Amino acid sequence: MVHKGRGKENQPKQFPPTVVLFVFCLLAGLIYSNTFSNPFLFDDTGNIEGNPLIRDLANFLNLSGTRYVGYLTFALNYQFGGLNVFGYHLVNLLIHIANGFLVYWLVVLLVRVFPSPFPPPPGGRGRGEGIALIAALLFIVHPIQTQAVTYIVQRFASLVTLFYLLAVVCYLKWRLFGETTDQGPGTRDQKLQVTGHGSPVTGLFKRSRVWYVASLLSTLLAMKTKENSFTLPLMILLVEWIFFRRITRKQWLILIPFLLTLFIIPLSLSYQEPSTVVDPTRMDIPTLSRWE
Repeated sequence: MVHKGRGKENQPKQFPPTVVLFVFCLLAGLIYSNTFSNPFLFDDTGNIEGNPLIRDLANFLNLSGTRYVGYLTFALNYQFGGLNVFGYHLVNLLIHIANGFLVYWLVVLLVRVFPSPFPPPPGGRGRGEGIALIAALLFIVHPIQTQAVTYIVQRFASLVTLFYLLAVVCYLKWRLFGETTDQGPGTRDQKLQVTGHGSPVTGLFKRSRVWYVASLLSTLLAMKTKENSFTLPLMILLVEWIFFRRITRKQWLILIPFLLTLFIIPLSLSYQEPSTVVDPTRMDIPTLSRWE
């Protein structure tokens, strides 16, 4: 957070990202250290242990299906370790740690959108970093995350969370902290002028398009991981509306690619056989028609 009249030497210190990540790895590793030998359970059997799809990477030349990315990660696990559960649990834990770091990054960015009128003391921590660290630690250690981490097939949930968070973080990074906003000190008003309130949005896109492309790519990957990612383009629209207060005509044009991704999940499902919409190994579940 940069305040008017304060040089770089007086800016609040930041937690080194490597230190934050190390703390997350240490805590998550300790909490879930007794889960690496947990066997396949329940839906793991049909989706992983008895699933012929993951036995051959050639099956993934077909990009159809709404959970393509999740199954691809299971296939990679199988290629490197067969049905040894350790590798599957390790990947789940790494995804959980990455999600915790993305929560930290997301909160830092959101707090900086609305900086405090009371600047932190010289050499102190910015309020955003402290709030973000607490939020991320709660995310990592909270027992409610246990199922997504230890139940192997629930990687679909944690993986879509990763792409969901990454899409929003990259979008915020593009809107607020592109190359121009990272160059030297300036007031919040000056930053908002750079990020679309006073200068053409197309100019911002040219200067920080990497973050925009990363956000759009993350949205596409989320759409191919789990169906609840359908809300992601709408979430980005809400971020634009709530945190930047208005959506200009040019900003609508920039949002169009995100809104077009809303067609991915319906189209992916339309190319699946009705019987594959649900787990075909569960004989007690009736086949669902498209309308159902």
